[in-house]
Amino acid sequence: MTLEQDIKLSSEAFKTAANEMSALKTRAETLKTTLEQMYNDLTTALDTPAGKEIEIEAKDVLIKPIDDLILVIDQMSKTLDDIKDTPYYQGVFDKYEQLMQNIKFN
Repeated sequence: MTLEQDIKLSSEAFKTAANEMSALKTRAETLKTTLEQMYNDLTTALDTPAGKEIEIEAKDVLIKPIDDLILVIDQMSKTLDDIKDTPYYQGVFDKYEQLMQNIKFN
């Protein structure tokens, strides 16, 4: 039985992921702003105790999870930026490429 797998490291993939994660954060922030405005408009239209309750529930049920998601996306984005911008990680890519070349020639 032989187990064979290639490990593929790509600095371009990290750069793409970092850029896409940053764009995802922007979209999540836009979604949050849109939902906040939508619920603000709704509670203004329903200027009653029920409207105020909808506003409170919206913050707890919809806005809080989006805030949490934005925090996670931001941390992932920062981590990916560190990976692509840190010489240590570039060294990992370089050593991996060197290892692959050595394996191919042996």
